[in-house]
This record gives sequence, C-alpha cells and structure tokens, in this order.
Amino acid sequence: MIVAFTLVFALVAYAYSAHKIPYYESTAELLYSPQLNVSDPLGQNVDPTVGELQLQDAAATITRPQIAKQVATLTSDVGASSGASVSAAVTNTAPGASGSSDNAVAVTVESTDPDVSAKLANAYAQAFVAYSLSGERARLRAAQTVVSAQLKTLAPSSADYATLSLDQQDLEILAATATGDFTLAVPASPASAPVWPKPKKTAAEGALFGLVCGIVLAFLRERLDVRLHSRQEVSEITGLPVLGRIGTIPAAALARGPLVVASGSDDRTAEAIRLLRTNLQFASLGEKNRALAVMSARRGEGKSLLAANLAVSLALAGERVALIDADLRQPRAHALFGLSNTRGVSSVIAGLCSLDEALQTWHLDAPRVVLREGQSLQGAIDGQGPLLKLLTSGPLPPNPSEMVGSQGFQTLVCELAVDFDYVVIDSPALLAVGDAVALTPVVDGIVLLVNMKLVDRPTLEETGERLRRLSCTKLGVVVAREPGKTQAHRYRYDTGDRHSGGGEPKPSASQRGRGRRIHDWVVNTRLTRPARWFEHTGKS
Repeated sequence: MIVAFTLVFALVAYAYSAHKIPYYESTAELLYSPQLNVSDPLGQNVDPTVGELQLQDAAATITRPQIAKQVATLTSDVGASSGASVSAAVTNTAPGASGSSDNAVAVTVESTDPDVSAKLANAYAQAFVAYSLSGERARLRAAQTVVSAQLKTLAPSSADYATLSLDQQDLEILAATATGDFTLAVPASPASAPVWPKPKKTAAEGALFGLVCGIVLAFLRERLDVRLHSRQEVSEITGLPVLGRIGTIPAAALARGPLVVASGSDDRTAEAIRLLRTNLQFASLGEKNRALAVMSARRGEGKSLLAANLAVSLALAGERVALIDADLRQPRAHALFGLSNTRGVSSVIAGLCSLDEALQTWHLDAPRVVLREGQSLQGAIDGQGPLLKLLTSGPLPPNPSEMVGSQGFQTLVCELAVDFDYVVIDSPALLAVGDAVALTPVVDGIVLLVNMKLVDRPTLEETGERLRRLSCTKLGVVVAREPGKTQAHRYRYDTGDRHSGGGEPKPSASQRGRGRRIHDWVVNTRLTRPARWFEHTGKS
C-alpha cells in the first residue's frame, strides 16, 4: 500500500504538472533612497520607522489600479495579459540612508511569456517611480503656493517674511532635486526557465505526500483491520500449532452428503481430514489421547461437521470410535448422520436409559481396512464395516451447562474411553456459553477449529486467553477457509512418465508392475474408495 500510494501520487503529480501551461517569472528591484533634507544634510535626525513605512506603502501601492492604468499605457503593444500577475514585496539589501536594512522593493510578474513578464515587471517599476515622483512634486508645488500666498500678506521688513523666504528657497531646491525616493536599481530580464510547473519537483512532492498517506493508511488499516490473514497469525495468537487446513466445502458436495470422508463428494476436504487424523496421532507424542474435544470460538464455524468427519476418518482407519454430541443447545450430529435423537446424552445422565441403549451404530457399505505389521493387503480387508458409535445429545435439557459439567457426564465419557480407541466430543462454542469449559476436566485433548472467514482477531485473542486458563492438553488448531490459500492436494496414482529429466527419478519396472497390480485389484474388487483410505492411513 505504501509503495503503491507513493508511485501513484508521484505519477499523477508529474502528469498533472507536465500538462500545465508554463509560467515565467521576472523581477525588477526598486531601491529606496530618500531625498536629502537641506535642513539635515547628514541625516542625523531621520526616523527609521519613516523609511519602513515608505517601503511598506510602496509595496502596497504597486498593485493598485492607478499603477495598472499607467502600465497599460506604457505597454500598449503587450497589454496587461490575463495570464499575468504582479506582486511586490520588501526585500533585504544593504543598509540605506534610513538606517534600515529593508530598503528595496521587488516587483515580480508571472506570465506565460518570458518576454512579457520582463517587460511588465519593468513597466510596473517605472510606473511606480513616475507615480511617486509626480506625487512628491505635486506636494512641493502645493507647499510653494501656500508660502507665496503668505509672503504677499507680510511686510518685507518683518521677521516672518525673512523666515518664509528661506522656506521658499528650500522648497525650490527640493522641487529641483526631487527623485520620488525610489529608483529602478535592477531591471527585469526574461527568464530562461519556467518557474512553474516543474514536473520533477512536483513529482517529488507528490511522492512525499503519497508516502505519508500510504504510511497513515497502512497504520490505520493495521489497527482497524481485525481480520485474520494467515494460519501463522492464528498460531501466534493462540500459541498452538496448526494441525490441518480445510477449505470451503462446495455446496454440491454437501448436498451429496456432509460426511465427505465417507461419501467422497469432496476429495480435497477428505484428504485434509485424513491429514488432520495423522497429525493428531503425531501430536499425541506417544500418549493415547482417547477423549478429544473439538471446539470453536463461536457457533456456525463448522465444528460439528469437522468432529463428524474426523470421527468417520478415524473409524475408517481401523480405530474404534465413539462420537458424543455434547452440544445440548443446538445439536447437529444426529442430522449429519441421519439418526434419531430421541435418546442421547441427556437421557443417560438423567437415568432414563442406559449408555448401551443410547448408543447408535453408524454403518457404511464398505469394508474396513486395517493393515498391521506383516499383514498383506488382502488380509487387511476384514469384511466388516467401520466401528463408529454415535451418542447424540438427546432431548434438550433446561440446564445444559450443569449437565455436561456433572459427574454423570464424566462417568459416561470414562466408560466410553475404556471400550473405544477414540472418543470424539462435539463441544459447544467456547465463547458463546460456559458448557465447553464445564466438560474440559474429562477430555484428554482439545482441537480448536478457527474459521478465518467468521472469526476476527479480538475474538481469537479472547479464545486463546480462555484456552490458556484451561488445565487440559491443547493439541492444536485446525484452520478453515484460509484466505488466498489453495486446497489440499488430491492424491492420485502416477503410473505414467511425467519426468523428462531431473526432479524425482522414474519408478523402476518392478515398482510400476506392483502399482499396476494394486490398481487392477482395487478396480476388480470395486474398492476404489476404501483403497484411497488405505493409501492415507498411518498403519502401514
């Protein structure tokens, strides 16, 4: 974002300035030199503020309409072009007679023509000098008229007559030497390069502005964007390893059956579940985590679907699995498997039926593949379906939190852990209610599902804090719908020669023969799907 904003603003600024009409600037300098006072030739009694006021008044007078009229007369061949603008300002030069260092006025004109700008600058300077000189002479003439009129009323022998006669002589000297206090010291000359636009400078300024905007927007986005962007971020926030990644299951696949591991409606998700199953076996670190709770931060993330498919995957791998629907508020396991929910967890805990009566067996019309050490592929097919028992939630109780946290629920899980290799518990949402925390004392490990499209960073941080307060083992997280990531790769046989050189070596003739025989056996026995389960099981 920062680089993009910098480049875009620089290019836009350059293009904007490059297509603008160039303007040229010329400056004429007027020097302020007050006329010598005959009564104070050394200038000892000169007030410095008078010179400053004269300069400020001159800078304001140059831009007045009366000066513009005189300029129009002086530059009749050019005219005050609409594209020209005039400005005047006091500049610092060498100290003048007034004792101030500000004794010059710069007259600047901008125009699209360098010759016109120079001519107009000189014309404005000359017009102001003439205007100032004419004004000073008019004041002196008015003073002489007043003195002459007074002399006519006085006797030549009187003292006042003598004084006025001296004043009249001084006025005549001033009128003869009047300069208007300003002279054109430095005439303006045509500029060789435009003062504006300067595309390179404008582009640099645009790049700087874009850089600042990009940094600010990136900072705001980082602060305001609460979305999760990667599985590494999920792992850092929760402090747990990523056990697996699951993409979006297509609607068409769900319509054919939510148990994608068994139905084969979505091979990519099925492969991801099998990989999760293998990673869970490694995450156990040699210990047998019999009771596994599948949790999520909030409802609707796909926790029940993950728990059901994980249980099916474990069963297809030859494990004895019991799936418990511990969500006594919004149960879904019975709907996923198409079983009845008349009896379940609530019925067993309430003493309405026994555990054996509440357990329901899930059947799959496919043999179970269990390959042990020294056993052939033909002997691995035991001819029996996967062993998966389902304990649904049962009728919804009025006190679900107390029920899942009761001693009866713990006893129920312990009994199943004795008879089964794995007990997968579909837990309620961790942040929605306290049911999930209530059942943690009886579980051996927790698997957290994080749907990155539905969970934001604050929610995940709160989930991580709550998980850290639990004393049970946290095995890891399963990331669902990670943005910008591809689905798990689909497994397939590779009996053709895909290598033209380099990379992996080509299989030998004996290896290709064994692969061909296995492939033919799978096709002839119509066990294509169980064969894929066999290929991904960790038993070999």
